[in-house]
Amino acid sequence: MKRENIRLVCVMIILLTPSLLNGYYVSQSTWYGGPGVAGPVTMWGNTFSAQSHTSWTVFPGELILDISTISHTINSSMGGCHYAFPADMDGDGDVDVLAQSTDHYDVAWFENDGIGGGWDTHMVSDNYPLPRCAFPGDLDGDGDMDVAGANISASSRGVEWWRNEDGVGGNWTRFYIDDQYGSPLFVCCADINNDDTLEVIAPEGNNLTHIAWWESTTTPPDSVWEEHLVSSNSRTGRELFPVDLDQDGDMDIMSACHWYDGLSWWENTDGLGLTWIEHSIGNEQGVRSVHAADIDGDGDYDVVCATMDEKQVSWFENLNGSGTSWEEHILLSDCEWPRGVHAADVTDDGFVDILVAVWQDNQLFLYKNLDGTGMEWSVHLLKSGWFEDVDVADFNDDGFTDILAAATDGVEVSWHEISGYSSGWLESSILDVGGYPEWDSIAWTAEEPAGTDLFFQIKSSNDWENMGAWCDTIFEPGSLVGYIDSTHRYIQYRVGMTTESRFGTPVLDEVRFYWSSMGIEGSEEGEEFVITAVPNPSAGGVSIVVPSLYAEDVELYVYDLSGKVVRVLTERNGSTFIWDGRDSSGHEAPTGTYIIRGIVEDRSATVRFVKL
Repeated sequence: MKRENIRLVCVMIILLTPSLLNGYYVSQSTWYGGPGVAGPVTMWGNTFSAQSHTSWTVFPGELILDISTISHTINSSMGGCHYAFPADMDGDGDVDVLAQSTDHYDVAWFENDGIGGGWDTHMVSDNYPLPRCAFPGDLDGDGDMDVAGANISASSRGVEWWRNEDGVGGNWTRFYIDDQYGSPLFVCCADINNDDTLEVIAPEGNNLTHIAWWESTTTPPDSVWEEHLVSSNSRTGRELFPVDLDQDGDMDIMSACHWYDGLSWWENTDGLGLTWIEHSIGNEQGVRSVHAADIDGDGDYDVVCATMDEKQVSWFENLNGSGTSWEEHILLSDCEWPRGVHAADVTDDGFVDILVAVWQDNQLFLYKNLDGTGMEWSVHLLKSGWFEDVDVADFNDDGFTDILAAATDGVEVSWHEISGYSSGWLESSILDVGGYPEWDSIAWTAEEPAGTDLFFQIKSSNDWENMGAWCDTIFEPGSLVGYIDSTHRYIQYRVGMTTESRFGTPVLDEVRFYWSSMGIEGSEEGEEFVITAVPNPSAGGVSIVVPSLYAEDVELYVYDLSGKVVRVLTERNGSTFIWDGRDSSGHEAPTGTYIIRGIVEDRSATVRFVKL
C-alpha cells in the first residue's frame, strides 16, 4: 500500500554472520487471525496471544495503532429519529442538535452545555404528527435559527416551518409552507435564487414525483410561500443535498432516488431556480443518502452515496469538474442497508474522509482517506449500534471534528469523539522452535512517520508455562546477545507502538528471529530421530512411529496449520502412538493437513499428516 512522506526506517536486515549462513529464521508478517492463541505453537501463522489498542485488519498483513471512539448520549428517547442536524439553536456560540422523533411526534432541540457533556431538551413541537425531518435555518433573516419540517402524516402531510420567536429557542410559532405536498421524506434549506435569503427544498414521498422549492412572498415570512418545481419526474427523491456542483456561483441540487433507479443532480441553469436540467451520476438501485465534497483533492465536487438495494457505498469521481462525466469507486459492498453517508475531513489531516451509518448491521464506519486521492482507504469500525443518519461538528469545543449520529429503530441521538491511541502493543503466541537453538538476531520491516516509534521486547524459556519477564526494550534490529538466553527453546515477542500525533501510527510489516543449530550430535547408538505416520493420508486414526530408543521420553504434539496445538499424544504401545483424529476436547478434528512434531532431549522431528 502506497504511503507518501513516510520514512522507511527498518528495512529487512539479514546479518550474514557465519552462524546464519547455515542457520534458520522464523517470522510473522500477518496478524489477521486475531488474538487468543497463547501457544505454544510451532509457527506463528496469522494469530497471536493478546493486544491493546492495535489494529491488524485495516491493512492486510500490517499492524498499526487503532482509532479510539468515545461516545456520548445526547438523548435516549428519540425513537424513530431519521435525521439529526448540528446548529447553534440558542445563539450562544456552541453547537446544539436539532432532531425529530416519529415515535413520539416530537421536534426538539438539545442544548449543548458548551463541552458536549450536558444536553437539556427543548421542544419545538411536541404534538406534530409523524415528523420525518426537521432542518435548521434562518428562514426569516433575523439572525437566529428557525426550523423547516417535513411531515408524512396522511392527515396533515406537507412542508412547514417554525419561527424562533425569542431568538434562544424557547418560543416557537408554526406555519405551513405547503399543506398539499405529498408526504415529503426530507427537507432542507439553501439560497436557491441568489437573493441572500434561505429557501426551503423538499422531495415528495410515497411514490410521487416532484422536487420543489419554496420562497416566501411576505416580510417577515409566514404561511404564504410560492412553489417552484425543480422536477416533475424525479422518480421519488429520498434525500436531497443542495450544493454548487458545477461551481458556477448558484445552488444546484443533488437527488438520491430511493424507489427507482438513479442518482442525479439538477443544474440551476438560470441561477434563479426557475429552469433546471437533470444530469445522471449513476444508475444505482435504491439510493438512500447522498453527500458531496472534494474527495480526490482536485478542486471540484465529488459525490458519495449509500445504496440500499445494491447493498453498497460508492463515491463518484467528477472527471471533468462540470458534473457531466463520472467514475464510480466502490467503498463498501455486500452491506445490509447502508442508510447515511457524510464526507468531511474527520481526521483533520486535510483529506476528505467518509462516514457511513449502516442500519441493518448496526455499525458506524470511518473510511479514512489515506493520501487525499480517494484511491486508498483505511476502514475503521467506530461503533456498533442503531444508526440511520450521520453528520459532523465540534461539540466539545476542542478544535477537532466530532460525529453526530441519529437512530430510527434505536432510541438514541449521540455524538462521538474520535482520535488515535497514543500507544498500543501486541504479544505474539509462544513459539516452540523444537530442540535448543542458538539465538542470533532480530530484524523487522516497519514504517515510522515523524512523531511515531516502534520497539520490541522478548521472553524466552525452556518452560513455556514459565516464560519469565520481558527483556529490555529493543529499539533497533540487531543481535539478541544480552537480551535472551541463546539456548532457550521457547520464545515470545511483544511489539510496542507510540505516537505523538492524533492519528499518527507506525506500521509493522514483518518481524524475524534468526538462530543457528547448536550442532549436537546424535546419541551414542547413532540412531537417527525420525517419526513416521501411517496410514497417510487417512480418514480414521493414524499411527505415529518413533525410534524405540526414544519411545519413553518423546513428547508428541499435533498442530493445525495455524500453529495451534490440537492434541498432545501420550498413550503408546511400544514405540507406536495412536492419534484417533480428535482434538483435546474429544471433538472430531476437521479434515485437512496437520503437523505432528516429536521432541526428545535436544532434537525434534516432524511429519505432515493429511486427515481425509
